[in-house]
Order: sequence, then structure tokens, then C-alpha cells
Amino acid sequence: MKKFNILVLFILAGFSLAAQTIVDTTAQNKKAVLEEFTGIHCTWCPAGHLISNQIEAAHQNDFFAINIHVGGYATPSAGEPDFRTNYGSAIKGQTDLQGYPAGTINRHLFSGMSQGTGTAMSRSNWSAATTTILGQASYVNLAASTSINLSTRVMTIYVEGYFTGSGAPSTMKLNVAVLQNNVEGPQVGASKNPGQVLANGMYNHMHILRELVTGQWGATIDTTSQGTFFARTYTYNVPNDINGVPMELGNLEVIAFIAENNQEIISANKSTINYVTPAGVNLVDLSVKTATITPALCGTSVTPMVWVKNNSSTINADTFQVSYTYNNGTPVTQAVYTTLNAGDSTFITFPSLTLSGSSNELGFKVDVDNCVHLIDIQTGNNLSGMPQFYVMPAATIGTTYTEDFESYATFSTRIDSTIIINPTSEPAFTITKDGVTGLTNELGAYAASTSSYIVNFYGIDAGKSVDLMFHKMDFSSNTGYGIKFDYAYAQYSSENDRFQIRVSDNCGGSWTTVWDKSGNDLKTTAPVSNGNFFPDATQWASVNIDLSAFDGKSDVIISFKAISDYGNNLYFDNINIYNSTTVGIETPIANNSVSVYPNPAENQFNINMELAENSNVSYSIINNIGQTVLSADLGNLSAGNKIQKINISELAQGIYMVQVNVNGTITTKKLTVK
Repeated sequence: MKKFNILVLFILAGFSLAAQTIVDTTAQNKKAVLEEFTGIHCTWCPAGHLISNQIEAAHQNDFFAINIHVGGYATPSAGEPDFRTNYGSAIKGQTDLQGYPAGTINRHLFSGMSQGTGTAMSRSNWSAATTTILGQASYVNLAASTSINLSTRVMTIYVEGYFTGSGAPSTMKLNVAVLQNNVEGPQVGASKNPGQVLANGMYNHMHILRELVTGQWGATIDTTSQGTFFARTYTYNVPNDINGVPMELGNLEVIAFIAENNQEIISANKSTINYVTPAGVNLVDLSVKTATITPALCGTSVTPMVWVKNNSSTINADTFQVSYTYNNGTPVTQAVYTTLNAGDSTFITFPSLTLSGSSNELGFKVDVDNCVHLIDIQTGNNLSGMPQFYVMPAATIGTTYTEDFESYATFSTRIDSTIIINPTSEPAFTITKDGVTGLTNELGAYAASTSSYIVNFYGIDAGKSVDLMFHKMDFSSNTGYGIKFDYAYAQYSSENDRFQIRVSDNCGGSWTTVWDKSGNDLKTTAPVSNGNFFPDATQWASVNIDLSAFDGKSDVIISFKAISDYGNNLYFDNINIYNSTTVGIETPIANNSVSVYPNPAENQFNINMELAENSNVSYSIINNIGQTVLSADLGNLSAGNKIQKINISELAQGIYMVQVNVNGTITTKKLTVK
């Protein structure tokens, strides 16, 4: 619980600049400052934030984090907030930073820990470096006190220092940093630090460097001999915003640190914060937390509900208002005149809301804007929201469906007539096209088109899953239903990424898995562990799945579910949901599938067959003039995964076609022999 002190300004005027008042004169060890270089587009930066939080929890009052948004990862895209600071580039420039996230501890060069030749270290070294610093004696102590006038937005910062030991250079640099906490915004890789992921899926940014009141490298201190004392007072007119990001007065913190030069920080301290309020006005801290129950997949309404808590220690809130917005529309507001005592909570329920779209967002707010005798100083907890949630439209999209992804722009994440259930913060499904990777081959199936849909398993934390669900289809008036699609996948090494096709005829009440492959069974080519997998024409496989068990059903939902093991990319293309009246679609082969690998091959390759039942199997290898150069009858093979090794040491280099006959259905694969 945060406590606030009302401070009259004349108290600061009474501070004596000739005598110590708040700084400790007893010799102490150093305190640690982590300057973390970060950005909203840095995937692993939240993992760095988590480590910083853990160090702070272990060393309270001795460790202080300063998050500096700088570099390409910090550059906002259209519509995104800009957290960058004018001071970041120079601080980063002296560290020899090699990769994000990086950080310096007291700007000190730790032998064997540097990313390059400078002070920047990877996140795995921060804890050890902090322990080292905290174990060293400091020859100077710092203390600071800050008042913020809520009427004028003037921040007055008073800093004291006392040199308890010898060894300081004749001049040193005092730095005063203003940081901001509880700033809502986007963050790639947010799930790597779940404690800072908000209910609406956004990220709670902390310790953002907003201003260096003493300038880029600090103010000069020239009384540094043992037993000397210094005091400095600074004023800072807090702007309403920096780079369009509001500067909320209740979310500011001040860190003072002193350095031997532009690099070596000797010690630091966090300032106390006091607030100056107008006469007759009390500080209160209200927070709101979403309590809405997410509707069923085919729900049509929802009841917005929130918890409101008065976090104040002594001040009651006798008037406040709570509001919600639906899909960023006009706020719906309830005024509350029942007193919410300090420390208590209350439950606010709104009338039922009819949902108007398949994609839905709810955001909530609590405030005391219409109450002149209260100020809510801690505004970072005034907002809450639900992650985007989805419901199926009532109408079906027809009896058949096709999608080749050719009409979508590169990097599109959503396609028509689908919803994506994605609990991760990363785009899981993305349209990919040839050219964006610098490759010359087409990225559609079998290189016959320019586009396909990619599952970014590498961007999804292991164990997490995402669902691509097609809107309801009507199978009631036809028979012989099935689904066809093409796919390509390479493991990163031995990861077991999983891909499932599931069907529900009761609006998600239960699911039937009709196709399920993972790891080695899913791959269509050899592992690719030196970067992202981009398929060529020979690295695709085709699937034709029997859905006749759902013939006669009027509300059928088909789901493509991806379960990550943090592996490599999977591509799929040319989805065709058909029935027996559809022209040009062959009868499903009961989930049998065939792939060949490695491809290209030398001396030997494998035919991988997934047989749903006992099957008569044969194969033929045909050269580029149509001659059969190898063939064999494999006889009747039992159901399951079968691998047939083929010796091709006698074949000349070139392109061949491999034809595999399973119970009369022929699957053709292109094979390159080198």
C-alpha cells in the first residue's frame, strides 16, 4: 500500500546547505545502478526486466533500475507510444553494446562479462555484477528528498552527499534521473515477464528514463575530500507529456547517483517523494480490476463487472465514477456516491452488453475527476481491461470454403472468416510472401504461388498454443466432407512442435482431433538449425482428411491448433473444405500422408508414410524424360508411421519424381539427387 505525505513547501526552504540533514555519515558499501537498454520491439527485453525485478527484490534499497529505451528496437511503429529519451544514445554509445537486452552495473567494466570491449553485459551477468558492487566499500553516501506540487507540476529535488572516506577524485559528477512507472504500452515478448502483462494484454512499463535534471553527464561536485558535505537543490517543471506519452505525477520516481567521470558510478540512492496539495484537497488511490466473465465461444452478450479498491491508508473516497468502453466506443459511466472506506473494495456491475462483432475489447476506468476535494495520485492503476476476446458469428459461411492467402498483404495476421485464440503477445500466424526474405523462390505451396500462412513457433513460448478457427460451416445438406491443405515444416533441431486439425459440432463444447502430428512425424524436410526455415518447392506435403463423420451437422467449426515447443516455422496453404458434390476433389485417403527426406539427397533418401490403416504400398522413381528408373512393391504394411530407405547411389544427378501408391491413391513428390 502506498502512503502519501502532504508537505508544505517552506520546509524545503528551511534546509541548511551548510549542515548535513538527511544523508548518513556512517561509511557504507556501494549501491548498484542497472542501466538497461531496452525497446518495445525487443523480444527478450522482458526477460531482462524480470531479472532486474528479481535483483531489486533481493536487494531492496540498494539496487536501482533505469530503463533506457534507445536504438532500433525502441523505434515505435505507427500508432505506438514513443518511450525514447534524448539522453539514451550517448549513454549507450560508451558501452560497446552488442545485443539486446544489455545493461551496465554502475557503468563499471567487469572482466569476462562484457558483450564486447565496454561495460555492456548480457542479462545473465547482471546479478553477479550487482553482488560484486554491493560488496565494495563506498567513500561517498547520497540521500535525496523530492516534493511535487500538484497544482504547478513543479518538482523540487534536494540532494545531499557526504564523503565518508578518501580516494575520491577532485571533481565528481552528480546525476539526478527522473523515471516513470506504470506506463501501459505494447511490448514484444511480454509473456517472458508475465508479472508485467496487464489484463488487457498490454505491458506495464517500469523505470523509464524520462529526464536527467543535471544534464547528460551530471553536475560537477568539487568538494570531495573525506569528511566534506555537499547539498544541491534542483527544480524541474514536469511537462504534461514527453513524445506524446503523458507524464503522470503519481508515477514518477527520482534516482540520484554520483560518478567519478562519465562512466564509473560510485553510489546512488532513491529519493523520497512528497506531494504538495491545494488547501482542502486529500490524496486518494483508487484502483480498478476487471472481473468480467468471458462469454462462451458462441455467446451473444456479456455482463461488464469490475472490482474497485481504495488503496489509501486513511482517506475515504465518498465520490467516484467507474466507466467502461466497448471496442473503443463511447464510455458507459456509473457515478458512485456510496463511501468507499480506506483499504476497502467494492464490486460494480453494469447492465448486460450485447456483442456486435466477432472481435471484442472491454476497457475499464475509475476516477475522481468530478470530485474537487480528492486527487487520485496513483493513476497507473486506474485502467484495466480484458484481453481481446472472440465469439462466433451466428450465421454460417457456407457449405464449402477455400483459402489460398494470395489476396492478403505481407505480414497480415488475420484472415477473413476466422478468429484466432492467441493467449501469447506475439503474432502467431502471419502471411508470408516471396521477396520479403530475400529469397528467389516462391513461398506458396510447391512454389506454385507467392503466399502462404506461417506459424511462428519460434515466437511462441514452449508449451503455449494458439488456435485458428474458421467460422461455422453448414454440413447438413451434403455428404462426403473433407479438408485438404498443403504444409511444410522443418524442426529446428529435435523440438516437438505440434499441429492439430480439430472439429467441433457443438460450438466448442467438445473437440474431435482428426489430424495430429508433431516433431519428426510433422516434418517435411530435414531440420534447419541455422535460422528460419523457408521451404522450397520440394519440401511440401499434402493432406486430405476425411470429415464425413460430421456429415449432416449444421454448425461445424474447424480449428488449426499449433502447440509450440519453441522450434521452427510451419507453413500451410491451399485450404479446401469440400463435400462430395465439389468438382475436382479426390476422395480422402483416410489421413494417409507421404513425405520424402532429405531433399536434396545423395546416395540414399527416405519415404515417410503415415498410414491410417493396413495398406498396400508401392513406389516408383521417374526421371525427367518419364522413364521409371527404380520401383518396388512394399506389400501390405500395417497402420502407423513407416519409413522406407531407398538406395539411389546409382542414379545420376538431377530432378526425379517419386510416386507412392497407397491402396491405389498416388502421391507424387519431387526429389533432387545431387
